[in-house]
Amino acid sequence: MRDTTVLITGGAKGLGRLFSEALARSGARVFITGRDQAALDEAVETLGASGLVIDAVQADVVDLAAMRDVVARIVATGGGLDVLINNAVESGPIGPTSIVDFDAWWHAQLVNLGGPLIAAQAALAVMNPVGRGRIINLVSPAGLHRWPYATAYSVSKAALVKLTENLAAELRDTDIAVLGYNPGLVDAGLTRAGMELAAHSDDPWLMRIGRWAAKARDEGGFTSVDVAVGTLVRLARGDADSLSGRVVNAEDDIDSL
Repeated sequence: MRDTTVLITGGAKGLGRLFSEALARSGARVFITGRDQAALDEAVETLGASGLVIDAVQADVVDLAAMRDVVARIVATGGGLDVLINNAVESGPIGPTSIVDFDAWWHAQLVNLGGPLIAAQAALAVMNPVGRGRIINLVSPAGLHRWPYATAYSVSKAALVKLTENLAAELRDTDIAVLGYNPGLVDAGLTRAGMELAAHSDDPWLMRIGRWAAKARDEGGFTSVDVAVGTLVRLARGDADSLSGRVVNAEDDIDSL
């Protein structure tokens, strides 16, 4: 992936951190964003110590001006932007939808759906003039199936699938691919954090979801980290551009789709 410039939102932590490292190892020039400056600095320092070059720019993915500035800085530094990976995520509130806090529920929509749209708009301002590029939206099993008591997260990811489909249709006459990527349930990032939090919580709804995730893990329902990361690298490399508009699952045989 040499000569390929990649921007990963939320790339300093969790699964995004693993994606950043793998893409850098594959030869891509990687830029990461996030709100947590300390996490960004730690990622750059730690990965840099192993010989990987990753640049970080602090930005809130729901701030269009900030994301435009990120893309402008990338272009000024690297000459262009080839791949956007929308990975930043908000778990949202847990509990019965009938009583869940509306503001917290809506904030998850803003981050998980509005964030990818804002980042895509910023990236497309660079990709559209050259007519090529790649946008990968991280979706989830929660957006493909019902996830009661986690409706904020589930609904936002379902909506992101539709955003992916519609944006791909609008760009069908270009060489800009838009893909949804479902890494599956992975023992990393949001899923691991949720299980760890549930294990030390007395919240019955959080405990319910934590028990469900742990049961899925123990019964072999998780995707291995290596598979989840490896498939993402293939998508970023362009191996599935012909599938623009579709959701690719981590364990799919891309070559046969």
